[in-house]
Amino acid sequence: MTYRIKYYSPAVLYVILIFALSSLNQRMVSNYSWGFDDFLLHFIEYHFYGVTLIWAVMRDKPGSELKSSYRLAVSIGALSAMADEFYQSFIPSRYSTLEDVVADIFGVILSIITFSLLMKIPFLERIRKHA
Repeated sequence: MTYRIKYYSPAVLYVILIFALSSLNQRMVSNYSWGFDDFLLHFIEYHFYGVTLIWAVMRDKPGSELKSSYRLAVSIGALSAMADEFYQSFIPSRYSTLEDVVADIFGVILSIITFSLLMKIPFLERIRKHA
């Protein structure tokens, strides 16, 4: 049970951070976006969230069942993205868009693709099995 806390904590803390950032005033968010496009910011934010998700969900699956871990991570990421945008619709000065959800889901999918490619490297595969 404690190993689950160890692996799921980053994902839980990251999604809490996402919702905390969603609570900020739009002007404050714009001031700290460093001129990046909103789509790109969402993509990057959820790419890192996807990394924490796959790190958590792959713990319960043997290597031969990683595809189900990937599907679960993308599903959790997509549900989180939709919940985040729904939450933002209630925050004054914030707005929610379908484009943000799409960017979020693409970010999670890219993290899964990146992770699956990295796990083909023998050295990293050994680390994954012993983590």
